[in-house]
Amino acid sequence: MINRDVFLIDPSTRKLVNEGVASVNDDLTTQEALDILRYELETFVCDGQYHKGLEHILNIFLGNTNQPTQPAVWVSGLYGSGKSHLVTMLRALWVNTMFADGATARGIAKLPDDIKAHLTELVNQGKRHGGGLHAASGTLGSMGYDAVRPSFLSIVFKSLGLPEMIQVARFVLYLREQGFLEEMKAFVNSFSGSKGWDYELHNFYASDALFEGFSKFKPGLFSSRDAWTDYLFNQYPHVTDISSRDVVDVLGDALKRDGKFPLTLIVIDEVQQYVGPSPDRLKDLQEIVETCCQQLGGKLLFIGTGQTAITHTENLKKLEGRFRVRVELSDTDVDAVLRKIVLAKKPEANPELEKLLERNLGAVSYTHLTLPTNYSV
Repeated sequence: MINRDVFLIDPSTRKLVNEGVASVNDDLTTQEALDILRYELETFVCDGQYHKGLEHILNIFLGNTNQPTQPAVWVSGLYGSGKSHLVTMLRALWVNTMFADGATARGIAKLPDDIKAHLTELVNQGKRHGGGLHAASGTLGSMGYDAVRPSFLSIVFKSLGLPEMIQVARFVLYLREQGFLEEMKAFVNSFSGSKGWDYELHNFYASDALFEGFSKFKPGLFSSRDAWTDYLFNQYPHVTDISSRDVVDVLGDALKRDGKFPLTLIVIDEVQQYVGPSPDRLKDLQEIVETCCQQLGGKLLFIGTGQTAITHTENLKKLEGRFRVRVELSDTDVDAVLRKIVLAKKPEANPELEKLLERNLGAVSYTHLTLPTNYSV
């Protein structure tokens, strides 16, 4: 019997599309990123602590959508325990990510009946509240800001297809509010000398295309190019940090749909690594979570991840009052996934394998094996 003939999928031809590492972010703009997400959904084993964790998170959230506040969730586990994988799956299932061929996250993943029921109820509650569903995910250290609050907002902006810089995103939100955002995009993209919408936004203080477009859709507001530039610097100044109150205001402007706030999931991965020993980062993060949860009610769910339980370090313990829902993962769950996905055997091969193990039981058992005293590795 050849080893590779025993497995459901020949291990010599199998490739881990994500290289065995889950990445928590909203970048689904490339085919590679979509292929990785689809592979992770196809191989997601919703069992053990993964199942219990998802069920607990969804059950708590659904029970609090009409409450004044929503408890935040802390997902912990050592490196390789699958915490990033779990929250990535929840994010995709929350919004039911759709692929080019029409397949959806909930259709691809093999889910227990109780998880399916929770997701159906999530959709129904999103409709009843009027805002639908939204999700954002990322790491605070990858967003180009030193401060916690603008980094947090950048994660949300990215999930909405908005520019990640606060002042530029607020400008785009104004165009959307005024009702000519799409027309402005088309004008800028077709403007002579324009390098495209994204480039012009990145340089929006000095963009001739944006000035001409704004003058077209809002004629008579600016007497000169200098007046336009002064307006931008005054109305949308470059910022390196903002207050938590402003975070809530901008979140509302960005996320609301027809005045309704969607049931929103925000996943912040590697919180413990980002905060580290910094009391300032810890304080700012705690303030953001508390302010947003209090001001936005039960429609916003925060999930943070870290390698240790939130009560196991003096620094993290300061967050336990807000992150009251805890999900702890272990290597046991990863082992179960490996056995079901990577090491799955052909049913017809099992009888022969059992006979082989029985014939060689003494050789493979090492529980009571005594090595010579002069043996070395």
